[in-house]
Amino acid sequence: MVKDRKKRVRAKRSRSGGVDYISNLPDCLLCEVLSKLPTKDIVKTSVLSTRWRNLWKDIPRLDLDGEDFPFYYVFVDFVNRFLDFNRDSYLDSFKLSYPGDGNWVPDISLIRRWIRAVIKLKVKHLDFVDDSGGSILFHIPSTIYTCQSLVSLKLCCVNVSILKSVSLTSLKDIDLNIVKFPDDLAIERFISGCPVLENLVIRRPSYYDIEVLRVCSQSLLSFTHVTSSARGFVEENLFVEIDAPKLEYLRIRDHRTANFIIKNHGSLVELHLNTAWNLCYGNEFNPKRNMVCNFLGGISRVKDMTISSSTLEVIYEYSRFKPLPLFCYLSSLRVKFYHCRWEILPIFLQNCPNLKSLVLLQGSIKKMKKKKEISILSRPQCLLPSLEYVEIKRPLKWRGDGDETSGLLS
Repeated sequence: MVKDRKKRVRAKRSRSGGVDYISNLPDCLLCEVLSKLPTKDIVKTSVLSTRWRNLWKDIPRLDLDGEDFPFYYVFVDFVNRFLDFNRDSYLDSFKLSYPGDGNWVPDISLIRRWIRAVIKLKVKHLDFVDDSGGSILFHIPSTIYTCQSLVSLKLCCVNVSILKSVSLTSLKDIDLNIVKFPDDLAIERFISGCPVLENLVIRRPSYYDIEVLRVCSQSLLSFTHVTSSARGFVEENLFVEIDAPKLEYLRIRDHRTANFIIKNHGSLVELHLNTAWNLCYGNEFNPKRNMVCNFLGGISRVKDMTISSSTLEVIYEYSRFKPLPLFCYLSSLRVKFYHCRWEILPIFLQNCPNLKSLVLLQGSIKKMKKKKEISILSRPQCLLPSLEYVEIKRPLKWRGDGDETSGLLS
């Protein structure tokens, strides 16, 4: 009888919207939901009720941006208390954007203590950004290079010390943004010390000191290489060599590096290419013929390609001296046109006999009569009988001109 009365009361409260079903969920489920939120939002839930007051402390992750705190000392105190509370447990994720104390110099001893602490907690995912704006980059503690628990590592605006030993046996994802290595060998040793590495992203500034970047990995599946394209920082000595037999995805956005070499390229499926091998700055093409020839051969088996007009310009110049390789496996092509000539495209298309989808992303193009622009692609099936779909995306100011091309080809 008493149980029936309680059920009727709960049902009545449910219909009136007074029951807090979320708070009645088990802790493990609530923690799973909260773990998807930034730490600042997780902590806010502590004011909901006594049920939520200490729940945030059981979340094995920290995701903080120092700019979210009104004062620097409050930020430091919060991180210290969090690490102290979790000192006897494991930490799944530690994501921290360090703001500095306003003096443009990072507190190096403090940051090192934090990173050493999370390594002892067997952190799986480490994401650290030095956002203090100081001219002195923070040196990552050497203990991080032998952390067996790390699965993903993301660093921004830091220094890497001389590497004596690298053993990151669980590390699968690396994202390096403005990370300075002491020499060419250090970054090569860092990558080769990750035997299960699958995804690698390297973003290099214009003042990057490394001249030779060798990416040698038997497990790597995806590689992104981006450099700033500031004029005045063109270097003939910059060299990138990729030796990754399992590589499936490659993205290059780099107008500074003079030489790219791809080895063991048989598994490459998707390519995003925006480079001119610094030829766009007036350098002579002749010395680069063999390098461009080998590079084109290395990417000739891709199935999905996005290519910039600056890269097509170089390919067009190359085709004047030597025939292009056939891209027999290429079925989808996206071309980004910026300040270029339309006539360079058909030269490349003629070597894509099995292309099915062609998308042209049209930016600021050299002034030409629109009729001439459209006439080149007015009947694209004449260029490639295999084409099934063509789309030309124009800038917003051209919308409604009536000369957009999009749709299936019969």
